[in-house]
Amino acid sequence: MRIAFDARPLAGMRTGIGRYVEGILIGLLPRLELEEFALCSPRGLSLSETLERDHRVRTLVQKGWNGNLWLQMALPRLLQRLKVDLFHGTLFLLPLLSSCPQVLNVYDLTLYRYPGSMEWKNLCLLRLLLPASLRRAKRIVTLSEFVGQEIEAMWPALAQKVVVIPGAPYLGRRYREKLSDADRKSVLRRYGLLHPYILFVGTLEPRKNIGRMLEAYFLLEKMGVTGRQMVLVGPSGWGLGPIRRALKNLPRAGSVRWLGYVPDEDLAVLYQEAELFLYLSLYEGFGFPPLEAMAAGTCVVASNRASLAECLGDGAVLVDPLNVEEVAEAIRSLLTDDDSRRGVAEKGRIHAGRFSWEKSAEKTAQVYNALALR
Repeated sequence: MRIAFDARPLAGMRTGIGRYVEGILIGLLPRLELEEFALCSPRGLSLSETLERDHRVRTLVQKGWNGNLWLQMALPRLLQRLKVDLFHGTLFLLPLLSSCPQVLNVYDLTLYRYPGSMEWKNLCLLRLLLPASLRRAKRIVTLSEFVGQEIEAMWPALAQKVVVIPGAPYLGRRYREKLSDADRKSVLRRYGLLHPYILFVGTLEPRKNIGRMLEAYFLLEKMGVTGRQMVLVGPSGWGLGPIRRALKNLPRAGSVRWLGYVPDEDLAVLYQEAELFLYLSLYEGFGFPPLEAMAAGTCVVASNRASLAECLGDGAVLVDPLNVEEVAEAIRSLLTDDDSRRGVAEKGRIHAGRFSWEKSAEKTAQVYNALALR
């Protein structure tokens, strides 16, 4: 079998989709009778050692193209030349002029639910091409029942195409590494984290609800809970202006740290050393960061919106992300009760252990094989 992937998520900094794509690829390698895995992109790729050393993995970079022009103009010709048995689109859209069977990942419907969190050019392009890509796909893979139901509600005729295949924590092996206390403290010093801290990880954009998260954090001081930093990890997204202004006008200087993008080896330590992980997103199609925190053994307080209740189950304390007082009280009760916090963290660790890339890859391989046998 010869399979091609839209490998653009493997270019540049690894974020949620990039980690998902890499996790699935590595999991698929031992599960398919592969002649070739063609990783296609208009930009250079950064691959893990596992992918680099597998002789079946071939990188095909067509530089000089804008990403979406490449997808619709250059990629169909490349797929025809490669004579692939299947193409897997990993970024919401498919090459519509390609005739090979295609699988499409749809992670969420942000373009319809929270259009204000997207750059208008991307929003217009997705609204134009996503419906056609959904019709063109033989199978539509979502990471949660929630997103699958949203697709079925908007396009009922596509219901039979939808397959739900959850992701998994990406940094698991790094949590198992035996770092000394000195190494851990060295990472924390590098980022100026000298006190207990509450952690958020994700792209800073409007739907992540950063403003209310900061309000809840500063409300803690009025409740008598002091001495914690609020640490934000992640790149800047669209519509960051209000968030930047909030960070510039903090009630207490140095209380909130925005570290930007953090490499995986350090990120694993930040997850593990956090006193609590806070995630008040208004809309998510899965929720990798809170699941990652749970796998690290850290207590999680998260939004009860969209897919997060499904993804996190009983492994997190779920709150109304619009109710700042409720959020602050949930945090206060956990930070002042070590037994409760440890109990939530242990439930979270057990729950996160139910997700694995092996399971995700096995279900994805079943989709591929079913299409290839047609």
